Amino acid sequence: MIENQIVTQKKGRFFLSQDPNDKIEQLWIVCHGYGQLANYFLKWFNPIINDKILIVAPEGFHRFYLEGFSGKVGASWMTKEDRLNDITDYKNFLDKVMLEITPLLNPACYIHALGFSQGVATISRWVYHTKFKVDSLSIWAGKIPQDLSYDLFSNKLNTLNFKLFYGNNDPFYSLKQVKNELNLIKENNINYSAFEYDGKHKIESAPLNQLYIEIENERIQKKQSTNN
Repeated sequence: MIENQIVTQKKGRFFLSQDPNDKIEQLWIVCHGYGQLANYFLKWFNPIINDKILIVAPEGFHRFYLEGFSGKVGASWMTKEDRLNDITDYKNFLDKVMLEITPLLNPACYIHALGFSQGVATISRWVYHTKFKVDSLSIWAGKIPQDLSYDLFSNKLNTLNFKLFYGNNDPFYSLKQVKNELNLIKENNINYSAFEYDGKHKIESAPLNQLYIEIENERIQKKQSTNN
């Protein structure tokens, strides 16, 4: 059996919290977890939506029925099958999403990248490889993929106001896994902030509001530094 591959065009979709404009001060690009759709994932961010923030939620290419052959649909960024091509495809997709949006924004707009669960690996790989300037990175209920490793990623992470969020009752990302992740971060001398919250495998309102405040403070500090 001989495997062959071709390059073909495919439409990827993404959802916006509002129309891009030059009054927006924060741009968040957020990647959903396994089995989610981007439009529903975007609703998790409703507590922080206002006219000064644009949240962009791209969707993984691989959609499937969550139960059986009909009903609710979810999406995935990749599987272990043909993984390298899938990784390349979604990195290019995220670049194209940014290329579509950023020309419509103020050049001083603060860019924050966030990944949840499976989306942590997605956003991490994209942040590492992209040529777009990203100011801040948060990973939520997930870990940096092994093909990047903290050793490989450390220099860039130390420029990204790196943050980790995890629930203390998460059935998919245990406190033991969190501890192992934090140990890897410390061993590689990475600057970070960790936020534990009461909750399960979800982006909860209270820590999300805390993150919004953190990002806004970072934006103000960057603006002041630029003006000085």
